[in-house]
Amino acid sequence: MSDIRFETTVIPVTSLGELGELILDGGDRRVPTAADLELLQVGEHHASGPPTLLPYRYQDSYDGSVTPSELNVAILENQRLRAEFLLDLGGRLWRLTDRRSGRELLHQPERIDLANLALRNAWFAGGVEWNLGTTGHWGLTNEPVAAGTLPDGRGGRILRMWAYERMLGLTWRLDAWLPDGSDSLYTHILLENPTTREVPVYWWSNIAIPQSASTRVIVDADSAFHFGYADALDIVSVPEHHGRDITHPQRQAGGADYFYRIRSRIPWIAAVDGDGVGICQYSTHELNGRKLFTWGSGMGGRSWQRRLSRTRRYAEIQAGLASTQLEHLHLSAGASIRFTECYGPVAIDNPEDQWEAVVARTARAVINPARLEEASARLTSLEQSRVTPVPLKDGPEERAAREGWGALEVLAGHRVASWATPFNTDTLNAEQSAWLKAARTGQLDPILLGSAMIGPDWIAVLRRAMPSWLRDYLLGVALHAAGFTQEARALWRKSERAHLTADVLRALALTDSDGEARARGLLRAHTLAPNRHGITIEALTHLLDIGLIDKALTLIDSLPSAVRGLPRVQYLECVGRVRAGHLARARELIETPLSLPDLREGDLGLERLWWDYQHLAGTHDPVPEAYAFAMTTPTQEERY
Repeated sequence: MSDIRFETTVIPVTSLGELGELILDGGDRRVPTAADLELLQVGEHHASGPPTLLPYRYQDSYDGSVTPSELNVAILENQRLRAEFLLDLGGRLWRLTDRRSGRELLHQPERIDLANLALRNAWFAGGVEWNLGTTGHWGLTNEPVAAGTLPDGRGGRILRMWAYERMLGLTWRLDAWLPDGSDSLYTHILLENPTTREVPVYWWSNIAIPQSASTRVIVDADSAFHFGYADALDIVSVPEHHGRDITHPQRQAGGADYFYRIRSRIPWIAAVDGDGVGICQYSTHELNGRKLFTWGSGMGGRSWQRRLSRTRRYAEIQAGLASTQLEHLHLSAGASIRFTECYGPVAIDNPEDQWEAVVARTARAVINPARLEEASARLTSLEQSRVTPVPLKDGPEERAAREGWGALEVLAGHRVASWATPFNTDTLNAEQSAWLKAARTGQLDPILLGSAMIGPDWIAVLRRAMPSWLRDYLLGVALHAAGFTQEARALWRKSERAHLTADVLRALALTDSDGEARARGLLRAHTLAPNRHGITIEALTHLLDIGLIDKALTLIDSLPSAVRGLPRVQYLECVGRVRAGHLARARELIETPLSLPDLREGDLGLERLWWDYQHLAGTHDPVPEAYAFAMTTPTQEERY
């Protein structure tokens, strides 16, 4: 029989720490160039992503310390498969185990180590991540989601997970079904736009696979869009490009994305080892994109693998709504997109055979059109079924994180309550309650400074709110998120004149195109709020970016020892000392060695710093492993 149960499991997890500053820009995501769009031939169906990542705040306060943590999980199990979902971490499918062989089909690291790879910074490797939002790892990847069950109409039950995605104003919803006796796990995603405006939609299912010396990724394609960390987007042949096999992730020299140009009517992808055994994923046609990501076998890729996964190696196969992750699709007001995925084990003979033979053999082993059609029809028919929420072992803060933002939208009258994805209206925390008070009475609580709400409904709330410096600041943030930055800046200047805050100084600085004006604004914000380390680091980074080395070092010298000892501050000080020619202090810092828990994926700063230091010292020592995170040679523009 098929079974669903809710348990807790203990996993060593990096402590996330407190939330950071509001993300006032588009983050570190790659924006497509005109050349990219011409190559992709996307035309009018391409939508631009959101201009900012508001209303989210950075998750950047982790320091690398790991503690055993009790996490809520949902387990689906039948005679053939066992699936485990992390309800406290974005609903991620963490394990998918073939019960007959005992083989784990997905990759899990030895522990959950956070690193700076997501839109909000903190991210961890492993399992299947559900990325809704915009290019990058989504805003809820470290957030808890709601969960419940509903009858499947065949005597079993379906797991439903849901959460309110605040950037787009959509309810994220995923149904997982493991029928009795099935060797496939089905997931069904419904993306509905309940708003009165079009929104850009982006979805990629990010599947971490164990990587061995013989792993091969198989997909029905003979070409792919390729993006390497040092290259522009281009088109390459599959399985070989310039005589080099690109279907084995472990053989790639550097990190790379391969977005396959899918030929099959039912899109699919598989990853197998030399014995022909592994995992497959296929879906209805709406989820047409397929991708391979590899860290590569270079020193930088190996360093990232160690940071994220210690001794275990992995690659990623992915499935998305568009052909690449540079694209967003239009989702009109009141419209919806739905698709069904299938995950399960696969076994083929001779996986190293000629490409077309392997593709044909794998397609026969992977795809069961009748079962996919049946699962999609059944799950579509159950979309509006009343769900029974599961009482998880949560405190008030956890319940508010799971359901509070969705409940706020319902209580504020911006969304209609739904039996299919219910939000418990008794779960609001202090911040959410303050926003509800604003919506109902127009009164703004000072607790909202540092918070944000966006979208037409909340802009209307803030325009109606009682005039104040706080109203002008919050309305400016909402307008900036909507792309009206000049109107936002006028409101922020008005707020600044009425009541000076670090938040309004920071907002004005980060949206100022004048580099020196930005520096002055960030320094003023730091002076007003010296304990907000995120602002301090933004100020130091910008001072170094525009060449004001002496001012950066003066600021560093003024910091308390606890702040000066923060890893990012030590790194920035070392950059400044090298540029200023302060060899002794630079040597002291660089030989510590420096460690950056929040080093950004693709950031060449550590390696660049090492070579700049070597030039200053008159030496030519090779880059040590502690600094070797570059995915390419350190000749590209670095980011501090």
